[in-house]
Amino acid sequence: MKQKKNIWIVKPGEVTNRGTGINVCDNLPAIKKIISSKQKHLNGKEKTYIIQLYIDRPFLYNKRKFDIRCYFLLTMVNGNFRGYWYQDGYIRTSSNEFNL
Repeated sequence: MKQKKNIWIVKPGEVTNRGTGINVCDNLPAIKKIISSKQKHLNGKEKTYIIQLYIDRPFLYNKRKFDIRCYFLLTMVNGNFRGYWYQDGYIRTSSNEFNL
């Protein structure tokens, strides 16, 4: 069995889309350097981050990473739950074949 790599992604905690601002790190000092930089948004608020272990063996479609976007709304009024499913959704695939 292959040795698992220790790869982490550091994503912006807010105001992000389509991979903008994502950093890939393989050690703790690199992660600490990013999150301790005290970067600020244009409105002066300090940036936040999401740190997660990178999935090194993802489920692939035609050798490409993908995600499925579906939307569901759950409400509660007077203690009664009601769910709404938006029938349209979409699938996004990466433009390149996956390679760790």
